[in-house]
Amino acid sequence: MLKKLKLLFTLVAILVGVSFFGDAIPLYYQELFYAISIFLKQVLLFAIPFVIFSYIFHSLTSQGEGALAFIGKLVVLVYCSNLIAIMMSYGVSSFSLEHWGINLDISGGSDIPALEPLFNFFIPKIIPNEWALIGGFIAGVIFSLYRHPIGHKASHYCNTIANIFLRKLFIPLLPLFIFGFVVKLKHDEMLEQVITMYGPVFLIVISMQVCYLTFLYLLGAGFSLKKFFYYLRNVATPGVTAFSAMSSVAAMPLSVVAAEQNTKDSNLAKLIIPSTVNIHTIGSAIGMTTLMLITSLVYTGAVPELSVFIKFALFWALAKFAVAAVPGGAVIVAAPLMEQYLGFSGEMIGLITVAYMFFDPFGTTTNVLGNGAFAILFSKLNAFIGGKHKVTEEEVEEALEPEAYLEDEEGHDLPEGAAVCHEESNS
Repeated sequence: MLKKLKLLFTLVAILVGVSFFGDAIPLYYQELFYAISIFLKQVLLFAIPFVIFSYIFHSLTSQGEGALAFIGKLVVLVYCSNLIAIMMSYGVSSFSLEHWGINLDISGGSDIPALEPLFNFFIPKIIPNEWALIGGFIAGVIFSLYRHPIGHKASHYCNTIANIFLRKLFIPLLPLFIFGFVVKLKHDEMLEQVITMYGPVFLIVISMQVCYLTFLYLLGAGFSLKKFFYYLRNVATPGVTAFSAMSSVAAMPLSVVAAEQNTKDSNLAKLIIPSTVNIHTIGSAIGMTTLMLITSLVYTGAVPELSVFIKFALFWALAKFAVAAVPGGAVIVAAPLMEQYLGFSGEMIGLITVAYMFFDPFGTTTNVLGNGAFAILFSKLNAFIGGKHKVTEEEVEEALEPEAYLEDEEGHDLPEGAAVCHEESNS
């Protein structure tokens, strides 16, 4: 949590500092910082297919053989749930922003030419993101069915390299990555206007998250108010913990207990919560979708067309299985998809990254409460389509067996076996 707070305060300092003193930076250094930001974006876009492949590959191969059929149902339902949250947010946000009635002109008030980078350095992408997504799933399924040591070691090494790139290289440079784009906004006289416009978006996102969570718990309760309030009482503690710690992992033990109480199935709760803590993220699905739409509206004057956004959403819901366990990981994984399918520029992605960090406590809380609702709905659906089958202790042990350990942002050991259970911000 301390690292996430430090990063958040750093981003606030960048916004405030550039807003007040950005004009004092010589033009040469403005161009230099902007060029560095573009270069870091090129590096990220080059490396992200490997990161996506690695996390999906490792997530699937870390699951036990005995629980593979169960995990298959889990993956399908998580994908559908994420996709529904994304499209719901698109519909509500599009309607809300259309009737907002606010001036979205950020063209600037002077004839100062737009800031250009001091240098341009293009790094070609070798592998498309779609291939990395599909390849990770295929490799993960194959080596989950055939538990060969080579496949397990390969997934472990790929996961380690991806973690090193993000945690040791890119994330420490994230403030520098953001700084150049903020400097450009200031130079082009758009920064203050953009900050003012994003305030009301906060209310839209929070309202959607509360309403959607309410609907999910009512659905799980069969629209019985007595059951609804019983479920909420059980998940209140993990929700508060997630909000205060800004971490789904910190709330995971409490989430498991709450899921056990709400589903009356201890084994199922112990499998679902750790497996979905970082891949079933309806909080970021709702929040980031709204941020994408307002950013598109601000820069282009329109939200992406439904047909265009559906194609993006289908791949983004898949990419959520590869969300990096680092602050801002949800944006990092989605960035190349936003550029490819929505035509977003580096400045737009940088702006979304900064704004997303301010939504993190609420997004993380929604993720945790959403996983609690998912456990309830999954248990009912699993009983309906799976007959009398119940998850056994052996399946839980195989699915969650810790074969190695990772460190989270605060240096605590986390079992790799819990899917990709380490939460980013992402929350």
